[in-house]
Amino acid sequence: DFGAGKGYLTFATYQHLTDPLSGRGWPAHVTGVELREDMVTLCNAAAQRRGLAGLVFECGDVRSHVPERLDVMIALHACDTATDFALHTGMRAGARIILSSPCCHKQIRPQMQLPAKLKGMLQHGIHLGQQAEMVTDSLRALLLEANGYDAQVFEFVALEHTSKNKMILAVRRQASGGAEQQRRAAAQAQVDEIKAFYGIREQCLENLLRDRRSAVEPQSTDEAAAARAH
Repeated sequence: DFGAGKGYLTFATYQHLTDPLSGRGWPAHVTGVELREDMVTLCNAAAQRRGLAGLVFECGDVRSHVPERLDVMIALHACDTATDFALHTGMRAGARIILSSPCCHKQIRPQMQLPAKLKGMLQHGIHLGQQAEMVTDSLRALLLEANGYDAQVFEFVALEHTSKNKMILAVRRQASGGAEQQRRAAAQAQVDEIKAFYGIREQCLENLLRDRRSAVEPQSTDEAAAARAH
């Protein structure tokens, strides 16, 4: 659980997975990751008082904290690009399930250019903000699709309780081969089309994925020769 805070969701998740009365009673290991050391200390003390073996809290940053193994990653209301870092962390760690509730969409809106056909609608600030949120989370879902996940975006709590009620759910696909590559390519093509339509220059998750690919892709023969020459 990235951005665990006081651990409300983390404790609830642990209870949901391990409680034998629920019919599960799984030996789950749940970790809450939080930047604030005082919150980590508070939550670890509470877990120890209750004897909750397998529930721990660690001080860490979603931008750099990558566990060796991760089955399920959750992040509730990770602000702005913290959502992108959380999604990227889940993908890097090979999470089978990713659950992320985004908020505070700030990166895309300043980049958006109003398409001529939509100027009459998006000239109103509230509509532009809503459109920016939809575009941001649509790009995230498509990037997950382009990297081997089935992704959904849906409302997970009634709007009357909170306006931050959107959830991104991604489940890793087991498929491979030519059909899978075509599916990934089609999703990436949609990303490119949406960015071009709104004049979007960059998106954080896409940048993270591109940097990761650049770091692991083997050098070409010419590049390797140049590197040896230096």
